[in-house]
Amino acid sequence: MVKQSFTCTGESKILHVYVNSVKIQSMVYWVNYKSKKVVKMLYEKFEKHWKIWLWIPIILLILSVGVISNNIVAKGSFMERDIELTGGKSITFEVASVDVDVIKSQLPYAKVHVTSGVGKNLIIEMSVDKDEGEIIDIISRHASVIGSPTVRTVGPSIGNIFFQQTQIALVIAFILMAITVFILFRSIVPSLIVILAATADIVITIAVLSILGVALSLAVIAALLMVIGYSVDTNMVLTSELLKGRGSVSAGIKRAMKTGLTMTSTIFVALVAMYFLSGSLIIEQIALVLIIATLLDVPTTWMTNAGVLRYWLKKRGRT
Repeated sequence: MVKQSFTCTGESKILHVYVNSVKIQSMVYWVNYKSKKVVKMLYEKFEKHWKIWLWIPIILLILSVGVISNNIVAKGSFMERDIELTGGKSITFEVASVDVDVIKSQLPYAKVHVTSGVGKNLIIEMSVDKDEGEIIDIISRHASVIGSPTVRTVGPSIGNIFFQQTQIALVIAFILMAITVFILFRSIVPSLIVILAATADIVITIAVLSILGVALSLAVIAALLMVIGYSVDTNMVLTSELLKGRGSVSAGIKRAMKTGLTMTSTIFVALVAMYFLSGSLIIEQIALVLIIATLLDVPTTWMTNAGVLRYWLKKRGRT
């Protein structure tokens, strides 16, 4: 009987994943179809007011620097750190049902997360000195727990080492990205514009995450490393197209926008599906960071980067 129950559960999960994959594929087709109309609308708006639009991401960048500076002064870090980077305990329960409000009231000193997807997980985070046995007893009374919980402990010294190493990784990744951009374009101004757009993507994303109350964890840092790569994709498409010198600057922006926004919309749909269907806090955090960065990449690329490039090319005699 136990084996039969397990098989049915497994088959239902497989069916659930298959149905969701079909839905995702349908969403991608629909977004690609709609993106053509969106490109046309955005291009027309941009053409009329491009000198105004290019300042919007710059203003957001300045405001974001203010948010991050306030975090550094108040918290000692550009974002509030998770237990992975400060030290603490994390207990993960697989649950069928859970009363989150009651658990939060019973555990005011802990952070409570619920992830849903193929399976539902309840994650409790607390400081190192708290008794996990007491936590497990409270959760058992207010949730239908499946199997045994997983307890993970990170010491404060290890957390600080992780934080220092991840900061170094972010800086090195950004420097390598900048070097790669300079090698590819071999021109100072276009390269600096791409780097500025990438910087704006990362800085504004960090500020938005901070405002949303998302803590800095290893998953968030991994996603920020991905943002460094993602942020230059559309910028390089735009810059490469305009530097080819085919036709007018306006026509080049329009061609690049068709490709770039189609890429962005497809990635966005996949990330939204990953966020809602993963059932993993780590994947949810990565997806959330990339969703925010993908949305922010649209104005930084097609307002600021396109506007500054247009201005630079017109000074060089392009029309």
